[in-house]
Amino acid sequence: MKARAVVFAEAGKLELRDLDLREPAADEIVVDTRFSSISSGTERLLFAGKLPPMPQFRYPLVPGYEAAGTVARVGSEVRNFTVGDEVFVGGSTCYTDVVAAFGGQSSRLIKRAAQVTALNNIPLVQAPLLALAATALHGVRRLGDVRGRRILVLGLGAVGQLAAGFLSAAGAIVVAVDRSATRLALAPAAEKLDVSQIPLAELLVAPVDSAVEATGAPAEIATCARAMRPGGKIVLLSYYDTLTTPFADLFVKEATLLASREWMPDDLVAARDIVASGAVDLKPLSEHVVPIERYESAYEAAFNDPSILKVVLQWA
Repeated sequence: MKARAVVFAEAGKLELRDLDLREPAADEIVVDTRFSSISSGTERLLFAGKLPPMPQFRYPLVPGYEAAGTVARVGSEVRNFTVGDEVFVGGSTCYTDVVAAFGGQSSRLIKRAAQVTALNNIPLVQAPLLALAATALHGVRRLGDVRGRRILVLGLGAVGQLAAGFLSAAGAIVVAVDRSATRLALAPAAEKLDVSQIPLAELLVAPVDSAVEATGAPAEIATCARAMRPGGKIVLLSYYDTLTTPFADLFVKEATLLASREWMPDDLVAARDIVASGAVDLKPLSEHVVPIERYESAYEAAFNDPSILKVVLQWA
């Protein structure tokens, strides 16, 4: 069995290759990928050569963990899926000749049925964003009960947009902050503050209860702290090489910093159900669709064009 896959042959070198796949086990399914999305965080680090010191991270590798498609084959022990079902797949280790650094950027994927998520009528083109949605939801959950509370979301990239959506769905009063009017227009928020010209401190009408830092810039942690009431929480919904922030801002507000890792399986299912209910909309983030034949321009846009929040690859 073969598949076409995006391969990082080495740092900075991108290819589309035909790869051999192993045979699926009895508890696995084969999925024909329809759409996948590019992670401008994790995949950018792998492409740049910033590989974690672990055996599964070495070149050549297949990146990606955001794919959706239809079930093409089911193992003899699989009972919960049938051929034709639409599913989300968070990567795969199905290749015989390259490493799977999550391995989701491929036309065909093999995965244990227990690790695959049914879409429940979420459109296939939107479904790859469930991974990022689950990551955003995981961070939002770190804040606990947010009903009726003013929550700042600083940074309205894709994960910030989704965090704002889940917070709004949970009953929070979202204060969305960014330097981009376009991103602010998309944000599902009660208040939208453009800080491109005026500092946040001058725009806030009242302190917030807690904050989500989604810019990835450590300097903005202090911005969040200054905007909060004493005792607030700051969720770090990004990845930082190092953290450097003035302690005085945290000290004065007795703020709690909460790191937030990637999604867990229950986050993915919960995010799917919230999206399927219509409470959070993935459509605005899934409209930049690029055919796989134009994979090079797709990665260029995903890594370098800040006006595009998310790039979706179309495989079939």
